[in-house]
Amino acid sequence: MVLIQKAITNKIPLLIAFIFSQIYHSLAQTINPMSVSPAEADNSVAAELKSFQLADGYKIELFASEELGIADPCAMRWDEKGRLWVLTIPSYPQLGPGQKPFDKLTILEDRNHDGKADTSHVFADGLMMPLGFELGHGGVYLGEQTELVFLKDTDGDGKADTRQVLMSGFGTHDSHQTINSFLWSPGGELFFSQGHSIYSRVETAWGIEKADRAAIWRYRPLRRQLDNFLDGSTASVNPWGMNFGEWGEMFHKANDPELFYTVPGLVKTAHRALLPPIGKLVIKGSIIEIIRTKHLPDDLKGDFIIAGYYNNKIERMRVTSDSSGYTARLLEPILSSSSRSFRPIDIKVGPDGALYVLDWYNPIIGHYQASMRHPDRDKMHGRIWRITATGRPLVQPPKLADQPVAVLLDQLKSDEHWVRYQVKRLLAEKPLNDVRPVLTEWVEKLDRNDPNYEHQLMEALGVYESHEVVHESLLRQLASGKEPGARAYAAHVAGRWADQLLKPLEILEPLIRDANPRVRLEALVAVSAVHKPEAMALATQVLDQPMDKFLRYALEKTAYALQDWWDPALQTGKLAFKKPAQLAWLVSMLPPSWYTPDHYRKLIQTENLSPEVRRSLLLSLAKTGKAPDIEFILRQPSAQTDAALLENLSKLDVKPVTAVAAANLRNSLSPTKTAEVNMAAIHLARSWKIRPVAATINHLATNNQIDQRVRAEGLKALVELNGRTVLPLLQKLAVSAETPRVIRLASLKGISELDVALAANATVLEMQRPGGSVNDMQETIAPLIDQRSGTKALTAKLAKTALPKPQARLALEALAAKGINAPELVARLNQLAEARTIVARKYSPDYVEKLAKAVKEQGNAKRGELIYQTNPSCSACHALNGNGGTIGPNLSAIGRGLSSREIITEVLWPNQNIKEGYNRVQVETKKGEIIQGIKVFETADVIHIKTTGLTKNRVIDKKELASQTESGSLMPTGLMDTYSEEDVRDLIRYLSELGSN
Repeated sequence: MVLIQKAITNKIPLLIAFIFSQIYHSLAQTINPMSVSPAEADNSVAAELKSFQLADGYKIELFASEELGIADPCAMRWDEKGRLWVLTIPSYPQLGPGQKPFDKLTILEDRNHDGKADTSHVFADGLMMPLGFELGHGGVYLGEQTELVFLKDTDGDGKADTRQVLMSGFGTHDSHQTINSFLWSPGGELFFSQGHSIYSRVETAWGIEKADRAAIWRYRPLRRQLDNFLDGSTASVNPWGMNFGEWGEMFHKANDPELFYTVPGLVKTAHRALLPPIGKLVIKGSIIEIIRTKHLPDDLKGDFIIAGYYNNKIERMRVTSDSSGYTARLLEPILSSSSRSFRPIDIKVGPDGALYVLDWYNPIIGHYQASMRHPDRDKMHGRIWRITATGRPLVQPPKLADQPVAVLLDQLKSDEHWVRYQVKRLLAEKPLNDVRPVLTEWVEKLDRNDPNYEHQLMEALGVYESHEVVHESLLRQLASGKEPGARAYAAHVAGRWADQLLKPLEILEPLIRDANPRVRLEALVAVSAVHKPEAMALATQVLDQPMDKFLRYALEKTAYALQDWWDPALQTGKLAFKKPAQLAWLVSMLPPSWYTPDHYRKLIQTENLSPEVRRSLLLSLAKTGKAPDIEFILRQPSAQTDAALLENLSKLDVKPVTAVAAANLRNSLSPTKTAEVNMAAIHLARSWKIRPVAATINHLATNNQIDQRVRAEGLKALVELNGRTVLPLLQKLAVSAETPRVIRLASLKGISELDVALAANATVLEMQRPGGSVNDMQETIAPLIDQRSGTKALTAKLAKTALPKPQARLALEALAAKGINAPELVARLNQLAEARTIVARKYSPDYVEKLAKAVKEQGNAKRGELIYQTNPSCSACHALNGNGGTIGPNLSAIGRGLSSREIITEVLWPNQNIKEGYNRVQVETKKGEIIQGIKVFETADVIHIKTTGLTKNRVIDKKELASQTESGSLMPTGLMDTYSEEDVRDLIRYLSELGSN
């Protein structure tokens, strides 16, 4: 092995950087890809049972399998008769050519109550890949691709015979992200979600509702009103699974690891901001079932149970209060399986209190990582498992079907959540005239001394909501309740009924000042639905008490939601705030377009402003003001020590700076200030070209006692401020061995911007220094080759100058890691490295087939791994088993998704198949800087580029661009030309086996 390693490391360590820039983006996002697994040798129920590792105190049994026709199940719901409805989608991920839709909704029944389904019958067939459904109003609400439909059995034969399209226009760009996860809220609203690749445009009687990318939908059936929240993937890339707490608190689960408390995001506005998660799994999982049954152990009560379809587990999270929101921590799973085909996709507590697990049973669960026609996709199996607690009696559910209203209402007192959920659904579909008088009498007879009295009132209020009946007196009673949960729920309902209540703000005002932070949060979200100017003034009163991330999030969105009402009222003097600081916060968050510098100056004088609000107001003043206003800003003592403010000022367009303002800026350049303040002030001077402070910056840059970071930034600024006159200083610093490396690199950058010929001389001197790493060499050459004509100048200098062999090899790796395609420079470096050159391989199917055969028959994966590991630049671009870069896709399981033939093509001929989203983009700025990488996204004003070596994207203002081109792969052509056939063969073998275990 030592001889092999020595032989390899003596060759040019050619990088495989960007080997798979052509592979699907989803792999790049995966932590530990497990969506494509080998098929099980034994697919029997008995074999899967043996694969389970169950937590102590539980028992698992089969409730139903494919024998009852539930192949590829994706969702399940219980009805009031204790029957389990199961949605199956064997057509996923795509129908075959000419094939008709054949997915179905099946009803399972355990008639002898032995814990196993006896019979099944199909309620609806011929469905087109539906992903979610819910029972209600005597039928089934179903998400079927572009449509929300309502299915009903009108003749009592157990099969749907009518199909009504309620809404259409939901997106279908991705077949596993269409509308899904249907669930009723405590007030009879139907919630569901859509995924990251979906764009919906739905026409309703209330107008067009649109949602771009992942979003959560709310549908009020009786009003035919549809609203979307959290679109733009602002609360998970693929939300899948929602639930409501005992007091109506809403949570949702991402298909990613995160768990969210949804309430702060239920502010209807086009403004997008990322909702903070409250906890996360290690890896993907979906669905939330909250344990609220006396059958399961007390220790489990209130815990969130999540379907770990990705890692083959039933996960458990403990959710506890965190100020106005919650926090969640992961506990040990209830169930784990060694079978990769065990895919829990839905979990529900049943009428008996047992935990039922819907098992999709499939080794392949996605369609990004494997062919849609992959032969291992399982279209035949599907299971439902029943988990019970040993030594604890099962729940005996009450008879709910065909019961009168009075009997149903009494069941709202049940401790079993399953019972109350079914009762609320049944009451919602009964005629209002049958429900209303009985409900009124039931509420009046409730025992006020019952500890659950206010919760029973909440349940009654939910029944009124489901019938869209406003009951203000009951609402006000809850709003003044003793339980914080009751007051919080009342706040929520006041927002829902805001357009029907005479004085909704009168109800909400005491709640937004409530001692309990969760009540304040619900009241704040509710206020956002009151479309009046004074609603914003009330909303800002939440600032009078401690804020947290959830309250801040909701308040920010509320400012945007109500802007059309408060902005004109504020402009005409018709809106007043109780405290100036409240107005200051609002203006700092969302500056009115009509605000003048005088407005800002006045607000800045407000006492007790937080640093964040003051900073924002000063920035707004800078954007709108002139020279006297800039002078005013830099004169503020707080501004002179606020690194964040100075840094943000530097990002604004150049502003006029008076001599007095420059003198004030010198205070921020004092060595007594922090390095962060010094650097921010230098950035401002450089960006705005404030030449009067150049001498002060020069003093910092040449002072050996100053923080090296400050000195380096100072040198870069002097290039901008003093031009070529700073060249002698830069050259002196660049060539001296006594100069710290960070200062030498800053000097190289400055020389490169001023004179590429001089920079080539200084760069080669730095390249000749012994030792160092690939990253060090990349830092050395980057300032020059990132300039117009820089590569040409470096090539010309190296044509006359020698480099030690190790340094030449490092330079080759550094070029490859940056994705630089410079054949002449590479040829010279090859010569200096004394490496043999192999003739470039030409693409042909025959050659690919020949090499693939050699890979299979002779490839040595262990030697291939060594080849990979001896090229450190590979990890600069790609992650492998949790380590490495992010600009290229994750390679941890690449062998599962691509054949060796495909890998050969991607490695040897990266330009053969350029996938959308991985084109190389190269831009040149007006100053001559060249930036290349992968374009993340682009707006009318800026372009975001992901480059190697940087954790953050480069954001380039288009006003600074001289040119922009997109062509080919970021992986340079010919990277493998110096590898022998044996090396390539072994490398491909190693890559093709990644993820196979």
